Amino acid sequence: MQLVYATGQRERDFRIAGAREEVPSEARVYATCTNEATVEDIGEVTFQSMTEDEYYALKAQVREARQRAIAEPAPSPAYSLRQLFGKMLNRG
Repeated sequence: MQLVYATGQRERDFRIAGAREEVPSEARVYATCTNEATVEDIGEVTFQSMTEDEYYALKAQVREARQRAIAEPAPSPAYSLRQLFGKMLNRG
């Protein structure tokens, strides 16, 4: 999974993270990319306040994140279940 996020309100600095833990707490996530799908969430107010340069920078980061996510190996089902149970038991 790859996340496209930005810090800053007026001048957004878009970046890509490979995990939620890598995203700063004050940042906003604009896209989540997996090898199966990409979900973008800009919002009307944010879209209206974005400059053209910011919009194109966001789109470029989403393209790159999508490519990275497609290149990632898919997790094995056993690993996913271990992760789920670990989270349920507060161990991971």
